[in-house]
Amino acid sequence: MANKPESAMVYIIDDEYSVRRALSRLMHAAGLGTKTFSNVDEFEADAVESGSGCVVADVHMPGSSPLGLPSRLAERGVDLPVIYITGRDSDQTRERARAAGAVGYFRKPIDDQALIDAINWVIHSH
Repeated sequence: MANKPESAMVYIIDDEYSVRRALSRLMHAAGLGTKTFSNVDEFEADAVESGSGCVVADVHMPGSSPLGLPSRLAERGVDLPVIYITGRDSDQTRERARAAGAVGYFRKPIDDQALIDAINWVIHSH
């Protein structure tokens, strides 16, 4: 992909290993780096810094709520946009994600190209 920042990193947070693996492979095929996490607490324990990239997080997971990620990242001075994915879509979930500051929202199964396009848009416009 032309004009993509070399250090673009996609942080994938999903409690399902198969989803993390599939999304990681998709990102690598699109020329993006990845780091995967099985829950929000694991992600927040990592020394994540602002930079070129974004977070792709499942909405429904055990542990800390992914919906609080944008505000918790901002409190730490980390500027990473968050795209939410879910297998249990509802009007309430969409509204909560929007209110939390999501820059994108996708239902599983995810349209691969639409997700890649959204991530590239976020990376280039943020």
